[in-house]
Amino acid sequence: MKRFILLLISLLIIISYVGCSSDDTPEFELETVPRSTVYEASMQTVTDSVTAEDGTELIFISVEYPIISNPEGLENVVEINKMYADSAQDYIDAVKAEFETAAAEAYSLDPETFEKYTFIESCEITYNTNCFMSIKRDFDENYGDFSGQEIYADVYDMSVGLPLYADEIITGTGEDVLKLLFLGFTSVAEEFPERFVDGYVDILNSAIYGTEFYLTDKAMVFVIQPGIATYAEYGCLMFEMPYAGNDVYFLKLHEK
Repeated sequence: MKRFILLLISLLIIISYVGCSSDDTPEFELETVPRSTVYEASMQTVTDSVTAEDGTELIFISVEYPIISNPEGLENVVEINKMYADSAQDYIDAVKAEFETAAAEAYSLDPETFEKYTFIESCEITYNTNCFMSIKRDFDENYGDFSGQEIYADVYDMSVGLPLYADEIITGTGEDVLKLLFLGFTSVAEEFPERFVDGYVDILNSAIYGTEFYLTDKAMVFVIQPGIATYAEYGCLMFEMPYAGNDVYFLKLHEK
């Protein structure tokens, strides 16, 4: 379900941004605002549910998403807000399409022990400084015997209203970023070896390209989803790269 939303975000990137790293140059002149521009964000929540004929709630869905202020009227900010609103409804529709029949059948077979399916997406602005905005989205899904949590995130340069890749935030080459990610995740493996599956080094090498990341006031946080290099019961594989002591890597966050 989460990947459906990521597809929509990727579509926005393709439409709005030519190139996939800081080494590429846009083929058009971007509308920009000063980095002193202050953005604010409020949260909107939409909910939906599916009920049985007797009124029992079978599925509950709740999606929280941001509404970002647009003080300078950037068209890209309009598109970001529209994307989040649309993807919230798309997530609800996708859940209902995939699980409505299964939930109804499970309830009819054993109404006494049936547990409601729940799909909760919560959203948090984790960083909003110098026209860099980070939005973290937590997914908590519970249905049947499955219970899972995943984290996805978006980081934007709000001076132009466009998403950023890791090598556009970290000062260094794409190769430098991959090395930092590998060292960070393997350091977690050294601390908690019991959480990692056999052959996790090769798995990490393959999975690093799909790493999620977000910013906080103290660190850049990297995330690999549960069950990829670790056992799923341990949740997301995460490590933090603090700004303090790594100033040379985060020069771009302080650009004027």
